[in-house]
Amino acid sequence: MLENNTGKFPAGKTKRIILFCDLRDSTDILLNYEQGIYRSIDDATQKAFTYEEFMLDVHETSYKELYLGHENTYAEIYGDGVMGIFPEDNAKYILENIYRLTKRMRIYNDSPGVGIYKPRIDIGFGLAVGETSFVYYPLDKRYHAVGRCIHKAARIEGVSRLYDARVLISGLFFKFAEEYINSDSRFSCRFIDRVILKGFREPTTLFELLIDNDPRFEIKKHSTKEYSEAYSRYSRREWEAAKEIFKRISSEYGLGIGAVMAKRCDYFLKSQPGTEWNGIWEMRDK
Repeated sequence: MLENNTGKFPAGKTKRIILFCDLRDSTDILLNYEQGIYRSIDDATQKAFTYEEFMLDVHETSYKELYLGHENTYAEIYGDGVMGIFPEDNAKYILENIYRLTKRMRIYNDSPGVGIYKPRIDIGFGLAVGETSFVYYPLDKRYHAVGRCIHKAARIEGVSRLYDARVLISGLFFKFAEEYINSDSRFSCRFIDRVILKGFREPTTLFELLIDNDPRFEIKKHSTKEYSEAYSRYSRREWEAAKEIFKRISSEYGLGIGAVMAKRCDYFLKSQPGTEWNGIWEMRDK
């Protein structure tokens, strides 16, 4: 487990930015290792990785970007994922960390032998903002972060794949980072949805952070106007019209979010909500 990046922790609750990232398809990757899917390259110049070596390699080549020293940050490994906790004025710093991590991931996946002696990797991100406390646990003699916002960041990461997004952020984090996103051509952002995450009662507005080292960066940017129109019609209960636009986003742009939202329109066409419906979707899964 990582050492905490700072020796001092605030005694009470403080507002923090929580970043949670996780290796996708980790169970399938482990099963593939157990079934001997990954093998040495024919010319024996590269030995196949064990699962343990693969995980260390992922942390060294990708997650390491979250371990950068900073006196007010905290990082902790959760299995094949990592949580980073940052002061609320660190939005730019976080964007730079995400940029470097996703760039490293792409370099990793484009390297020789990936898919043969080691798996491709896909990492999802969730970011939220909220009050966090640090509690000292005598059991392992370490401080650990606690707070509802930590669960929220994990939930946001958990649904990122549903929306065909790599980096999904809360509306509150978007407010912290909007100035930097708009001033840096490497980044862009688009509205995704308004939801109640599983285990929560209050709604969360979700945005996708777009990064130019993603091959679909321009495609997603160009689809934003149509998606906004479709979502507006969806919010006005014009589900048939919204469905057609969402389907077009799926077929013409190849974006999974279009199919997800078209399916939701089908749901409402068959089961009309009551007059109190306010456009917010309640998530049933993590």
